[in-house]
Amino acid sequence: MSISDPTAQQLFAKVDDIANGIAQSEAAAMYWQARDKMMHHQEAQGLFDDLKKKTNGLLVLKDRLGEQSEKYQRIKEEAERIEARLAEIPVALQYKAAQDELNAMLQEVMLVLLANLKAEVPVEPGPRSCGSGGSCSTGGGCSCSAH
Repeated sequence: MSISDPTAQQLFAKVDDIANGIAQSEAAAMYWQARDKMMHHQEAQGLFDDLKKKTNGLLVLKDRLGEQSEKYQRIKEEAERIEARLAEIPVALQYKAAQDELNAMLQEVMLVLLANLKAEVPVEPGPRSCGSGGSCSTGGGCSCSAH
């Protein structure tokens, strides 16, 4: 289907409507408000940055040394301490909740699209990654930073 195809143009117009609807949603507004608060909270922002570094380091260590290595376990404990500290900061909790809600909406849109296409087109969902409401968005790194 080429971009000059009238069907494609209608489809992309509908995609734009969906994207605009998500961008104008209450979940998006709450996310941006919470993100702004996070950007102005130096301690929480610093903890998120540290957590992101630790989480990325854990991924490398897991591949290189395995989860049973002493170094992996030490870094994991450090990351857990950072997560616990973040859980004590209301601004960080609000940001995480808003991020999770927006991510859930995006996932639902994708799941509905895939479910509706399944009977017509051979589609398979890709691997779930950061922002899917999994460990990454629960303070595990990837999508936690308010940068």
